[in-house]
Amino acid sequence: MSTIEVVRNREEYKMQELRSFGFAELARQGGVRRETPETAPEVSAVLACIRVIAEGVSSLPLHLYRLDGNGAKVLATDRRLYKILRSRPNQEQTSLELREQLVMLYLLYGNAYCEIKRAGNVITDLLPLHPSRMKIERLSDDSLRYVYREPNGRQTIYNPRQIWHLRMPSLDGINGMSIPSLVRDSIALARSLETYALSFFSNGAKVGCVLTSPEGSNMPAEAAERIREQWERIHRGADRAHRTAVLPGGLKVQDISSSNSESQFIEARKMATVEICRAFRVPPHLVQSLDGATYSNIEHQSREFLTYSLMPHLRRIEDSISRDLISDDTLFAEHDVHAMMRGDSAARAAWYQQALNSGIMSINEVRAAEGMNPIGPEGDERFMQVNMTTLKQLANGVTNNEPTE
Repeated sequence: MSTIEVVRNREEYKMQELRSFGFAELARQGGVRRETPETAPEVSAVLACIRVIAEGVSSLPLHLYRLDGNGAKVLATDRRLYKILRSRPNQEQTSLELREQLVMLYLLYGNAYCEIKRAGNVITDLLPLHPSRMKIERLSDDSLRYVYREPNGRQTIYNPRQIWHLRMPSLDGINGMSIPSLVRDSIALARSLETYALSFFSNGAKVGCVLTSPEGSNMPAEAAERIREQWERIHRGADRAHRTAVLPGGLKVQDISSSNSESQFIEARKMATVEICRAFRVPPHLVQSLDGATYSNIEHQSREFLTYSLMPHLRRIEDSISRDLISDDTLFAEHDVHAMMRGDSAARAAWYQQALNSGIMSINEVRAAEGMNPIGPEGDERFMQVNMTTLKQLANGVTNNEPTE
């Protein structure tokens, strides 16, 4: 079977599937349309998924750390890159705006790029480049070069040291996979369902009607067409619904009620949304699809979003920074996710109490986790419960109330 026959059979299967759901109009219009990364955000579910991920990632503080002699991490505030990542990557954008843009682009196109501006060995600016204009080439010596087509048509050649490259999962290790391109049929079906809904409500939320003439009459085709056009001109559309009708020649109106298959339209739209959420690994409740979400599980679903959806994106960003922006092995970038990991107030209070009693955290550390200022040096003290002892002390007859040498 040729490739053309395979595509033709696949398209015919889609048409049959639409007809089986009762969406005959979609099938007559050619069914689903081909989607691209540029058109995919026009579908509300795609836009919602992209916004949830991009805004979730960019709203987290991104810090540059260094390891001190004891292996503890401290903020590398003396480095220029700290300010670039934390607040001001270039003259036009904030850190949130740049990271939001990059994540949206790499979710749509599979790749996101920034030109790295340097003064000597010091990075001064990160300038975003649109991935639709970028082409990656492997040279004969196995090195890479980035060929960028400027808006004026001129080509600019970059070497890997000049590019910060953020990519989605890749099959060749170079180019990331575009989610909208992989699930374009699901996105196109969601768009077609939206178009169907628009057409349905623009026609007064009625499937249609039939104008019947008296039995035995023989109306010419031209007259029937003229009456149909007049009827649609006067009564078609939500703003023309419920107008008084005057029918000539004994014509009668017969309504066509929605069939049982067409009543599945709402369920089909819900399923289309779930399909898109599945592709982006976004819990449906975050895009206002609340079926199955309850008060008791919504917090756990939100934590799963951080663990299984956001965390891979955060690690990709952090690792790409280490590869493309950092040459010092003692430096590394890391997102602060503590704010998103907080539970409700009762759960946080229980954890803080346990951490304080076990010496895991000090009072100042608890206050810092809640965004509060320290209370002074005395807040750095750590406490430990004294009603515990070791098996060795019990064997020697030492109670936890007796001091030991």
